[in-house]
Amino acid sequence: MSRPRPPERGARRPARGGGSGSAARGGWALALLRNLVLWLLPCWLVWALLTPFYNRLLLKAAEDLLHVFERPDVTALYPHPASRHDAYVARLDFTPARRLVRAFRVTDVHFPLVLTAALFLAVPGVPRRERLANLGWALGATLLFDVLVIFFLAKSTYATRLGDWSLAHYGPLARNAYGMAEHLLDLELKLALPFALWAVFYVRLLLGKPEEE
Repeated sequence: MSRPRPPERGARRPARGGGSGSAARGGWALALLRNLVLWLLPCWLVWALLTPFYNRLLLKAAEDLLHVFERPDVTALYPHPASRHDAYVARLDFTPARRLVRAFRVTDVHFPLVLTAALFLAVPGVPRRERLANLGWALGATLLFDVLVIFFLAKSTYATRLGDWSLAHYGPLARNAYGMAEHLLDLELKLALPFALWAVFYVRLLLGKPEEE
């Protein structure tokens, strides 16, 4: 009679009893937390290295989106000449003295990318290729979100921050809508986005029966 072969390395292990499911979930959550701490610094270093390129990409994409809704095209998003972190919203139909209507910090828009990348790379029990593919989808969604943040930052500037000009060109409904959209996107939703994207792919592992590495 042949002896049963031991499970291959990395193969899934069957659950043992009803209580082992909760223990496995607890161990999986601890492994996730441990991996997250280990991944934060490498992800921050990559983010810091790529920030100048990502800033330019965001400014160009947001400016193009603003032009879709403008006739004529009067908005320009200029990078700050002395800081890689900052940029200006400019209206080209204003006089040169008034043209730069708002300065803002571009890196504040996308710093949650560090947490997003670390969360997706830290998931235990999932093949590396799958984790990287899921991270790619999350980064694409984050890019679209970041473009919308800058779009509404510019529109909120026009609607609420230019005094009499804003009152003359935007009604109460538009001012409230653009102001609220900027507030929600740039604070609550921006900070919640990494966890929401992670949950789309992996909350089933946290709540269900996770796979062990």
